[in-house]
Amino acid sequence: MQVNRYITLPKSSLFSHKLFLMLRVFLLAGVTWYLWQAVLSNHKLLAGLLSTTVPLHPVNIILLAGVIVLLPVNWLLEAFKWQLIAGSSHLGLPRALRGVILGVTLDNLLPAGTGAISGRVMTIGARERARVIPGILAGQVMQSAVTLVVGLYGFWFVWRQAAHLFTWPVPQVALAGTVVAAVLWAAYVWRGKLAAFLLPLRHYSGRLWGQLFMYSLARYGVFLLQFILLATVFSPATGLQATFACATWVFAARTFMPRVSNLERLGIRALAVVFFMGVLALPATGMLVAVILLWFVNIALPSVLGLFLYKKLSSGAG
Repeated sequence: MQVNRYITLPKSSLFSHKLFLMLRVFLLAGVTWYLWQAVLSNHKLLAGLLSTTVPLHPVNIILLAGVIVLLPVNWLLEAFKWQLIAGSSHLGLPRALRGVILGVTLDNLLPAGTGAISGRVMTIGARERARVIPGILAGQVMQSAVTLVVGLYGFWFVWRQAAHLFTWPVPQVALAGTVVAAVLWAAYVWRGKLAAFLLPLRHYSGRLWGQLFMYSLARYGVFLLQFILLATVFSPATGLQATFACATWVFAARTFMPRVSNLERLGIRALAVVFFMGVLALPATGMLVAVILLWFVNIALPSVLGLFLYKKLSSGAG
């Protein structure tokens, strides 16, 4: 069944490839080591996180309220996308929202994004599930593509700043060429797995891809605005340009790196922030607080709500 191709990832997809598993372990070890070294070399970083306060004057209250208000906007955009993908299933908006929130919760438990798939298909009939799974994948692919393309600005910003701080042992063009070659080599090694993973997407029309792109771009805009609002409150000295670059860098880094579940997203984001602010020689504490709160608002809160929805659905009351 096509369902097994996406739900049973550990046995049947590129996520079970030995090279991918080795890369995952390497990245996890790297994230842990870098954050530990950052804390050891800068004792004020951890102390600052534990003692961060912000003046609750009207402007800051409005900015923080804006972050909360944007949370249901994010849910609605993803629910509209899910309705579009479900198509002939005639999925109502309340049920679509339920599927989105359940997906966030299950993503904390299931590997490599399969929780988002499982949460959505739980809200439709069993006969329809195999049909819509490739569409859910299409939405994930488009969201990742938007994040990575916009994230090129963040990567360029970091590269430009690093070029002023470090003396590269080899020309920068050679370094860039090495990165491109590594990506192409990985694509070649995993070509069969990637083809099997993406093959069902060829059935979707250009119009559907265009609609998915618009919803994905709008969702990215919501995440970006939330990040900027939080950074304005907790790291106002960073400036708008650097904050924008940091947001695109953090989102792209989290998307690019292999993930096991939503729980490790926070570590990758923290790593990206510490590195980014270190390159700019700016205090990282305020931006770290912004990242932690963004994770709490967009991941932790929906996950708690999803637990109640899951219990209700499992008991047959949904």
